Amino acid sequence: MSRPRCSAALRGLPRSYLALLVGQTISLLGSNVTMLALPLTAITLLDAGPAQTGLLLACGRAPYLVVSLFAGVVVDRLPHRRILLTANLVMAATLATIPLFASLGRLGLVQLYTTSMLVGVAAVISDVAYLACIPTVLNRSQLVRAQSSLELSQAGAMAAGPFLAGWLVDQFSAPTAILADSVSFLVAAALLSRVPMRNAGCSRAAPSALLGQVAEGLASVFGNPILRAVTLASGTFIFWHNAYSAAFLLHLTKDLGFDSRVVGMMLGIGALGGVVGAASSPRAGRAIGLGPTLMIGLAVSAGGMSLAALFTQPWWAAVACVTLSQFMLWIGQGIYNVQQVPIRYALVQPHLQGRINASIRSVVWGLASLGALAGGAAAAATSLRTTLLASSVLGLASIVWIWRSPLRHARSLRL
Repeated sequence: MSRPRCSAALRGLPRSYLALLVGQTISLLGSNVTMLALPLTAITLLDAGPAQTGLLLACGRAPYLVVSLFAGVVVDRLPHRRILLTANLVMAATLATIPLFASLGRLGLVQLYTTSMLVGVAAVISDVAYLACIPTVLNRSQLVRAQSSLELSQAGAMAAGPFLAGWLVDQFSAPTAILADSVSFLVAAALLSRVPMRNAGCSRAAPSALLGQVAEGLASVFGNPILRAVTLASGTFIFWHNAYSAAFLLHLTKDLGFDSRVVGMMLGIGALGGVVGAASSPRAGRAIGLGPTLMIGLAVSAGGMSLAALFTQPWWAAVACVTLSQFMLWIGQGIYNVQQVPIRYALVQPHLQGRINASIRSVVWGLASLGALAGGAAAAATSLRTTLLASSVLGLASIVWIWRSPLRHARSLRL
């Protein structure tokens, strides 16, 4: 990430948003440590196989399927800062139980499943609240630039997180590495307390109207052909990416024999692709238009995924392929996410943002939990490499939703 691009993404954005961004980046850094350290805890300490690894991943995603829709109503009813502070503190306390139980010699897969699900519930609410609060901190003209800065920070956290996780796991242990994530949520909570937020016009509807408000959020997404296409495209890709993820770390550790330091290095270098994608996405959108940029982002991601299973020998070729695979995957995701998230800001009124974001995340990340289960089952029934290649090819189907929608020829957010 070049300094001029980073400065351009942040220039003119208010300090309140910058404080919010710093807190989010720190918590994302910790979460990317856990993203590697948690499955490594299951694989290396508890001898988890593909089915157990897929179930662990699914437990973290399942709350998006069950909780998201109601989280949107909660976010539209209550002050965003209060929700974010509470969620961060809950995640910090819950994650701290993993190193605690490990030190007592009582850590098991059930503990990991339970912790993953509880953190997932808090993460659902936090994610929905974070996206909903952005329009209360920024003007509409700043939203694309803000999304670019968020994607850059996410990509930076994804790049640094695996390096940090690999080092922590190697020097201490996988459960101890998760403690870093717990601390990151405490730091994020401290920064959030300093961020002023405008009132987004919280819903005052009676509790009996809860299901009606949930239905309103879903109808707003699926009744709009553009939001529907983006949601289904994202959901299709995320389903197959999570099927892929259920086999990916096992492939690296079991098939290829890589240790935590090598895995962290490859994933960290690969995640730098997200920085490139996020930084180049606004320019690509201006040059070729919104719809084509979305489709290119998805195609690059799916194509990149397929490279991870091409070589198992020699060692250097396997390392190069996995690293390039992850680099391409995250270039595509950086390009795609910078363009797709602001679409909902442009099309939806602020008082509906919580329910819209919750509805989209319920579909997208609910499919993620099903994909993880499917990937774990497929890897157990066939092989890790077969699952990786099949899910990569099937991930290309996500493009069809954009191709068949009005987005195909859309040039900008003035849709």
